[in-house]
Amino acid sequence: MSKVLVIGAGKSGVAAANFLVTRGNSVVLADANARPALPYALDERVERAFGREDEALLTGVSQIVLSPGVPMTIPLLQKAAERAIPVVGEIELASRYVKGTIIAITGSNGKSTTTALIGEILRVAGQDPVVAGNIGEPLIAAVNADQPRTYVLELSSFQLEAVETFRANVALLLNITPDHMDRYPTFEAYAAAKHRVFRNQQPDDTAIVNASLELPRDVRARVLRFSASTRVDEGAWLDGDDLVLAVAGEEQRIPRASLALQGNANVENALAAWLAAHAVGVGAADVEQAFAAFGGLPHRMVLVRELDGVRWINDSKGTNVDATLKSLEGFGPASVILILGGKDKAGEFERMRELVQTKARAVLTIGKAADRIGEALDGTAAIVPAGDMQRAVEWARSHAKPGETVLLSPACASFDQYRNFEHRGEHFEELVRAL
Repeated sequence: MSKVLVIGAGKSGVAAANFLVTRGNSVVLADANARPALPYALDERVERAFGREDEALLTGVSQIVLSPGVPMTIPLLQKAAERAIPVVGEIELASRYVKGTIIAITGSNGKSTTTALIGEILRVAGQDPVVAGNIGEPLIAAVNADQPRTYVLELSSFQLEAVETFRANVALLLNITPDHMDRYPTFEAYAAAKHRVFRNQQPDDTAIVNASLELPRDVRARVLRFSASTRVDEGAWLDGDDLVLAVAGEEQRIPRASLALQGNANVENALAAWLAAHAVGVGAADVEQAFAAFGGLPHRMVLVRELDGVRWINDSKGTNVDATLKSLEGFGPASVILILGGKDKAGEFERMRELVQTKARAVLTIGKAADRIGEALDGTAAIVPAGDMQRAVEWARSHAKPGETVLLSPACASFDQYRNFEHRGEHFEELVRAL
């Protein structure tokens, strides 16, 4: 019986510990927090080592499973490296038990929407996909070790850092823009983590990549490109009022009007999803039906209500600068009261100046990043240091005019004041509905 140390008591860690202990391993679950809020029940056979990161945890350990929220640079892992103890991520561990097809989606923005849309397409096509990873439940909790399935996986850079043998039959890279700069020393290091999704692909696999991105030279899979702004030689693009897919000399079209999702960013997500579906044999008719049926995910540009001529929109999933910029693009001049702030991920808020000056009449700042945002955007619009969500909503209710939009698109993580971006969005919607 081998002894495994699982580090991090979040969803991935608890699921990995439960999975391993049911397969006869001796498992220790460690977390730096002395009282972590466990996301679900932990098997009683798992030893708990909470509030600890000392070297004694490594005694007798043959493998370490790392949760994605834990940086690979912590001292305990450096000690593990000195002892040559292998470290794998939950995705890597789970992939060793997967049978069937893996579709892996990564990118700075649009991952969840594209992952869910691919899942919807496969369901319309009569398949029973497993949608997991950074969306829904961890892959390790969803593995069916006995029956081949199609796994549609949203993967963050954190999850990809710790893959070694993981192989995606179809890998999607939607975009790469600066994010998580509090974790990565350079943008290049962040991009390199994203590129690991192609790491073990073979020539009979498919890599689906935004036409604006350069790929590492060692990508071996067949490469298909997508773009909402330019035609591509092999892949999918937007041609006027049509979405076009052209692969291996065959061209297919779906009217853009069939797509329920709004905005150019979602056009690109849809093009990428169509290519992924095509790669696993799904026809255009099923794709078009799914496009029409899929209305998007919570906390992503959701109209909460319209009150006295003012629209209130929840885009709590806008957790980085580029996501917020994409959300702002579709609004008229000086028509937005924008709520920004939260936990700063070393975002380059200065890059927002031009669009904020054009689109926003006021910026309400909340959370730990409020002061830095205020400094970065000084002079672009009225800057109101609201502090928290309740005061931001109260100010917006008092000052918003008919025809304007109050937009929560924070450009920051949520962990300073909320459990996650969902919790933040739910609080915003609760406050807005109570107006």
